[in-house]
Amino acid sequence: MKELLYKKSEAVAALNRIDGFNPMELMRKICDEGQEEQLYLDVKYRKLWFRLVHPLGKIISHVVNLTDYMAVVEARIYLDKADTADSYIANSFSQKFRSDDPKFGDKFLEMAETAAIGRALADAGFGVQFADVGEENDPAQVDAGISLAQQNFTQQTMMNGFYQQAQATGNTVGQPAGVQPNVNQAMQPQNFQPQTPQPIPVTPALDAAMPVEELVKCMSYEQATQTLIGGNGKFGKMTMGQVAIESPGSLNWFANEYTGNNHLVPAAARVILQRAMPTVA
Repeated sequence: MKELLYKKSEAVAALNRIDGFNPMELMRKICDEGQEEQLYLDVKYRKLWFRLVHPLGKIISHVVNLTDYMAVVEARIYLDKADTADSYIANSFSQKFRSDDPKFGDKFLEMAETAAIGRALADAGFGVQFADVGEENDPAQVDAGISLAQQNFTQQTMMNGFYQQAQATGNTVGQPAGVQPNVNQAMQPQNFQPQTPQPIPVTPALDAAMPVEELVKCMSYEQATQTLIGGNGKFGKMTMGQVAIESPGSLNWFANEYTGNNHLVPAAARVILQRAMPTVA
């Protein structure tokens, strides 16, 4: 694990400092398949930190889209509870799917809210921004850091491109950028009609042991977005499609730096990037 900026820079260490509270003491170590050890601050501690620094602030979460098997939530951070709806200092979106997990599988709405709040707080300066590495405890990490050299697209640009691509293929997963939901309806599901999942066409099975270059040639876009990431880390049990929406900058890491044995993962990342590049250009 790399040396922390928190220990090297007085300015970073002073960010949102509050006497008697040291976030470094509350961080825990995580390690995902093919990645080095990283530090993570659970959302419950980010919220506590924010309350200590801004006791009059508020955190608003809003359900953007809700079906029987998927939820998209936006979170906004305000420095004062009297601030108007558009006066937030940070916001973030998160999408979670219902899964077969016996403990958290049916809590996808709650987990989407937690992830959105965690990322928004990190953008506001209450996260692992002081680390060189880097979404009860969080059952799944809500965010992760990535080196700027690996990030060829900004997160918003990549997200916009992915939304446009999803709309073009009829797989819209949320609200496009530029559409502002009403944050006063905090955590109240909208009047969305339950959506019946469309049958997925049968496609040839892919061998995870095949060379990445060969997999890229024969993998469809749908197969790429449905590729599952193994492990129990911050991206464990997520599909590459979810990664593209929730942490689009991480696609470059999976495409070029991933060292796990499942070659489907880097291949899927490359297929998604190839499809998104013309859109964002």
